[in-house]
Amino acid sequence: MLRNFLFVLLLLLQSPLYSEEKGVKTVVLEANEALPYWSKTLPSDGIAGEIVHSLSKASGLYTEIVFKPLSRMIEDDTNNDLGNPAFFMANQDFAAIIPIALYHVSLYYYDSEHKDKIEFKSLSDLKGKKVGVLKGVLIDSSYFQKEGIHFEESYTCESLFKKLKLGRLDMVIEIDLVAQQALKQLYPQEIDNFVQVNMGTASNPIAIMLANESPDAKNIAKKYRQGLKKIIENGTYEKILGKYYLKGTLPDGWFKELERFEQLYKMDEE
Repeated sequence: MLRNFLFVLLLLLQSPLYSEEKGVKTVVLEANEALPYWSKTLPSDGIAGEIVHSLSKASGLYTEIVFKPLSRMIEDDTNNDLGNPAFFMANQDFAAIIPIALYHVSLYYYDSEHKDKIEFKSLSDLKGKKVGVLKGVLIDSSYFQKEGIHFEESYTCESLFKKLKLGRLDMVIEIDLVAQQALKQLYPQEIDNFVQVNMGTASNPIAIMLANESPDAKNIAKKYRQGLKKIIENGTYEKILGKYYLKGTLPDGWFKELERFEQLYKMDEE
């Protein structure tokens, strides 16, 4: 019995839902490196990280963001996560999901001579192609294999675009701002050679996901939502996003779409 208790205690210490810093209780959330949304190399942990810290401060909470590979985050079914709920809900139940931002996904291919023009209308356009994706985002690869679409996974966005340039991949599917950030760092003189194709997909949510195991999760979720409302109303939210979007303008319908996801996940929660 004592041995089992010590083992459970050790697991909790290795991946805490809370930590204590100078007597202050801290909510611990896990994210994967995805510039510019999440990164320990950026001020305030990136664009989404800055939103999390700002709404936490406005709600009277203190939040710590811990970085781990996406695959490890998905495999852990007791942690608090940051990201798209679709990647996590198949493996984990959450006490609360609070959407805080949006992202869009595009298809990329490399064409240094600018002679190819690839369009995406349906999945059939990917048949016979080797498509790169971030490890952990592909939920059911067997379906795509039956359709003749081959996906290759990598742990980082940078690795995907390096393979694309070398011809080891035909295409890459990646989040718009993440791809732009990676290409600026890797190939600043060749950005125009990486052609972006609109996939016609809708917005995807970025959310705070509080595990069922989180103590007082419902109350914390309420405070997070109140904090998010405050920073939207006082202009802090749009100021943060304005650092990353051209001319400081958000994509059309941003707040309407964010509210739609909020209502969707809140209904599931209730």
